[in-house]
Amino acid sequence: MAPDTHPQSDPQESHHPDSRSGPDQPRLASFLEQVLATAQAGLTYSRDPFDIGRFHALRDATAALIAEQSAQDPVRIADWIALDSGYPTPKLDVRALILNEQGQLLLVRERSDGCWTLPGGWCDIGDSPAGAVVREVVEETGLVCRAVQLLALFDKLKHPHPPQLPHAHKAFFLCEVVGGQLLTETDETQDAAYFPIDALPELSRHRVVASQLRTLHAHVQQGRRDTLFD
Repeated sequence: MAPDTHPQSDPQESHHPDSRSGPDQPRLASFLEQVLATAQAGLTYSRDPFDIGRFHALRDATAALIAEQSAQDPVRIADWIALDSGYPTPKLDVRALILNEQGQLLLVRERSDGCWTLPGGWCDIGDSPAGAVVREVVEETGLVCRAVQLLALFDKLKHPHPPQLPHAHKAFFLCEVVGGQLLTETDETQDAAYFPIDALPELSRHRVVASQLRTLHAHVQQGRRDTLFD
């Protein structure tokens, strides 16, 4: 089992401008996700036209509530939901842990929110998890790397991320640089730099949280070969 990665007093994880306040927000996000999954499964397997109409209504009402709670465009929410057809399953996000000789972490600064995270992103259709993380690293940093160890497979809902859909699992890979040149600006990122584990910048908490970085860093420094999981 992974060590406790849910500290309650971490200043980086107590407040964030993108998350709504209140103790019920994670529970609300989880509830809405379950409602969406139920509606999507109903639309996939139902044959009765009246039931199909009810599931469409349920999905549309849930999308409207998600848009209201997240202050996002309802059309954008509806478009995202429409892409996820068939039986609902979690998405897979992959992240690369790259260390320099001083044991510092490579982080990239996202254009979307101006905060920092490990290089990575969603797996594309046709990607293997390791292939996806290698591709994401070169796209976001200019570095060519190889994935050498699956450090952790985490359930996003079990870590202190702000509430966000869709439900995702996160695969963290230890990667070694084998070529390329570090870029400080790409289409998706506006900076890249190495940071000591005890001096992290403001993190993009939808993507990674400080407790995960500390756990993964310690895992590597201890030379452990097991994979952490929830």
